[in-house]
Amino acid sequence: MTNSEGPPCEICGQDGQGNHFGVISCRACAAFFRRAADSKWSTMECLSKHCDGKSYHCKPCRLKKCREVGMSTSNFQHDRDALQLATVSRKRKLPQTVEICLGTPHFVLFCPIDPSTVKQVNTYVDMSLLISQAIDIFKFGALKPLVAKNGLLKLSYAYNFRNRADGVKKLTKVTQKEVTSFWEYHFLTTAKWLTHFDKFERLDPDLKMEILFAVWHIWGRLDKLVATALYRNNNKDAKSSERLFGNGMMMDTENVKTDSRWMSRLPTEQLRYFLDGIRGWDLHHLIDEIQSLDLTETELTFMLAHLCFQYVASRYGGKMSEIMEQFLGELSNDLHEYYTKDRMMIRYSGRLMKLLRINKEILENIRLYRGRAEVAKVFDVFHLDFSHPEMFRDTGFV
Repeated sequence: MTNSEGPPCEICGQDGQGNHFGVISCRACAAFFRRAADSKWSTMECLSKHCDGKSYHCKPCRLKKCREVGMSTSNFQHDRDALQLATVSRKRKLPQTVEICLGTPHFVLFCPIDPSTVKQVNTYVDMSLLISQAIDIFKFGALKPLVAKNGLLKLSYAYNFRNRADGVKKLTKVTQKEVTSFWEYHFLTTAKWLTHFDKFERLDPDLKMEILFAVWHIWGRLDKLVATALYRNNNKDAKSSERLFGNGMMMDTENVKTDSRWMSRLPTEQLRYFLDGIRGWDLHHLIDEIQSLDLTETELTFMLAHLCFQYVASRYGGKMSEIMEQFLGELSNDLHEYYTKDRMMIRYSGRLMKLLRINKEILENIRLYRGRAEVAKVFDVFHLDFSHPEMFRDTGFV
């Protein structure tokens, strides 16, 4: 999978490889800033009398340039006035690194079961703070607006799939903390990604939140499949049981342990029938198809957007379906231009059908597991009550 379509690195001018620390940059400059941001170079002056202040090889000057263009270790943090609906002071922080995401989740609050109570009650999961973060993202817009000739390329520049296979950390046990981190990462990353689509930005705030509620976990399903495919491409000895799950975490599905006590009174083995739908186990054969297609960033972005907007259209119908048709129409025209002008592919219908077939199978899988979710609800399999259950429709939890 190759990509030479993105804008240049804002620090050194080489080919950019994604948004790092809030700036389009290459991996080398991103790695340098990660090491140097809090190092001795941050307080040192230029090392050479002959340096023009812009030398790529002078560490203090390079670090200064990183900061001048907007790189920050706080990533997407905004110290702005809080919205009136928020009752607490907060900072908008979108986790991007494994180190941050492996910490205690910031925005999802649990009110656990009191063991002293005679009657068992469900754990209350409060998503209000997480939703407030998304509202802030939509209110303030993209952190660093991107310039591109059309909407599809802007979305492509906003999220680099290739970075999903870098800096992978292996998990041996999945607990409430990891699952909550997945939720936060996918929800906030999807919100930020959507702000780069001009037609979406012009929507009413309430419509924006409806769309986000619907697509964040759909977005995550395809993202995990693509990340695993890229991981396998970069690691030829990777086991077929190894999967990437959100925010750079990898697990061996044959050996990983799961602590499910926070979500159900049933033992994990009895939960597998329901958890397989939540984790998308039945979709992993699509990883091979994604690998064999050797997709570009633009194609992957089209797949992601098409999957999300098509799902929204089918879930809500009516006016929302009409809006999504407009979105899909624009993106289809952009893809046509990409194939015919950038790739010089006049006949691309066969390749496009393969992309859409993958999306169709993901949507069919979601419909298939709705029955299991209904069974889970009837027999009270999951003892979770969500403050915003509409966020979790078709996730398997509600």
